[in-house]
Formats: sequence, structure tokens, C-alpha cells
Amino acid sequence: MIELRGVSFSYPESPALRSVDLSVAEGESVAVIGPNGSGKSTLLKLICGLEAGFSGAYAFGGEPITASRLADARFSKDFHKRIGLLFQDSDVQLFCGSVYDELAFGPRQMGLGEDEVSRRVAELVGLFGLERHETRVPYHLSGGEKRKVALASVLSLAPDAICFDEPMNGLDPKTKRYLRDLMVSLNANGMTLLCATHDFEYVDGVFGRAVVMSQDGRLVRDGPYAEVLADRPFLAEMNIV
Repeated sequence: MIELRGVSFSYPESPALRSVDLSVAEGESVAVIGPNGSGKSTLLKLICGLEAGFSGAYAFGGEPITASRLADARFSKDFHKRIGLLFQDSDVQLFCGSVYDELAFGPRQMGLGEDEVSRRVAELVGLFGLERHETRVPYHLSGGEKRKVALASVLSLAPDAICFDEPMNGLDPKTKRYLRDLMVSLNANGMTLLCATHDFEYVDGVFGRAVVMSQDGRLVRDGPYAEVLADRPFLAEMNIV
């Protein structure tokens, strides 16, 4: 589903990714781990089409993803319907005046009728236990509630894949367990997951595979999740544990 070959990306002040090769099959669950500043968030944004000025080759579902194609409104709309990103900071992702409108925004942008929009919103409200919050302003919610609304807004488009950027940050243990179980369920139902994380305790059992980013933005290891996490000397050397 996701294929990166020799992908590099630089911000004006410094390189972020260096010649990354990564393949993710449909239905896989992959953890992206590495120290702060290793390019994990940049990698996920690039995969989701939010960072376009890269070198190398990227394909999603067999379709080449390039800056010029992402600039095409029709192609970009179809692409962003298929893959979503849950940002580390939910406040960046929430901008509507009510929870209902937040969940309805994506489907409305895709041109769905209001009956289908209402059906999707009702389904997500039930899934995330947001029944008492539909009319509330998202900024007035707790951190855990905001994270649920943000993820529900991503799921409102029924994507094939979701990237999670440190999804457990700032959550209480109960919400972390809820989110972990939901990620397991999504993957069991065929959704492809990529997740930048360092909260290993609460994502145990979610991922079948882990890739490790070095401080200078290189992908330096790729293997079974349990095997990579068991190599504590390597993780310590990489400043991850």
C-alpha cells in the first residue's frame, strides 16, 4: 500500500529525512520509533501528503505521490480520503463550532448528502461515546475527549489507512487503554496503521512490526515489533529507552 524509495526531506534549517526506504502492506500495523527530532512526525506527514517537497519516490496504492499531483484538487481530495493523520496536538486538528460539525466536516467536503453525513456522525458518536457532547464546542472538551473527536473526524472519511503521531501523549490511563483497544479493532478489520510512539506500555499488542529512526533521520532497523522492542541495548544506544 505504501512504498517509499530513497525519500529525503529537508526543512529550511536542517535535513529531516535521509534516503528512507519503507514498504507497508495493506492491513499491516507498524510502529515508528526513534528519539525526539529523528523525523518520525515528518515521515507521517509526508506519507499523508502534508509535506510535498521531498526527493525520491513515494507511491500509495500503486499511485505515484508527487508535489504536482497533490496540487491537483481532484487527486488530492481522493488521496486524502484514503489516508488520514491523527495529530499529536488535537487542538491543531479541531476547528469547528461543535462536535457534530467537526465529525460532519469531512463527509460534507466529500460531497455526501446530509442523510449519509448524519448516519456517519451518529455511528461515530456511538463508537466514541460522545452522545452528550454533540453540541459542545471542541475546545471546551478534556484532552481525552478532544483526542476522541479528532480520531472520529479522521474515521468519518472511512480511510484505508491512518497515521497516528504520538497518540497517547497527555492522556489518562483509561483513555490510553480505550485508544489502544480501538487501534487493535481497526487493524483487525483491515485498516492499515502507522504510529509514531514512545509509549510502549500502552501500545503493547497493537503492532506487528517496528521501524526505528536514527537521530539524523535515517531508517536504521525494520523488524517484528516484539523483537525490536526486546533489544534494549540497541534502543538505549539510539536514545529511545
